[in-house]
Amino acid sequence: MYSYDYRISLGVQHPAVSSADISARLGLERSFFRDVGTDLRGADGRLIRVHAHTWVLFELAEGKDGWLMDAWPQMVGILQARMEVIQALNQEGAEVGLRIGVFGKRAWAGFELDDALVRLMADLRLGFHLETYFPDPPVDPGTDDDA
Repeated sequence: MYSYDYRISLGVQHPAVSSADISARLGLERSFFRDVGTDLRGADGRLIRVHAHTWVLFELAEGKDGWLMDAWPQMVGILQARMEVIQALNQEGAEVGLRIGVFGKRAWAGFELDDALVRLMADLRLGFHLETYFPDPPVDPGTDDDA
């Protein structure tokens, strides 16, 4: 394994509550949000009505040239401090989950999930979404890919 950049967010998808309310209840600053019933403008300028749910993301941790595993104790602390709120959101029909982005510098990176974090995620019924981003391999100028 080697170090890489990473970003961990908590995502909440709620059928009725505004992102500002969710943010206040969790005591976290929103990094991205779209509220139910919000008018959005499409690329062509037309109005797009969002009816399905509120979607809000909270950035919890970000590391540069680090180890994702070093962030697990912080994640456990953040989630434990908000257990009652997350459970209430789940009971209201919200979907809550951790979203992790790993930005590698080579074609392989690895990490292990912390046992305490996994247990807490199960207790809180948290979803888990992982995205990995790695650079394209260098192109050998001596080969012809179009042939």
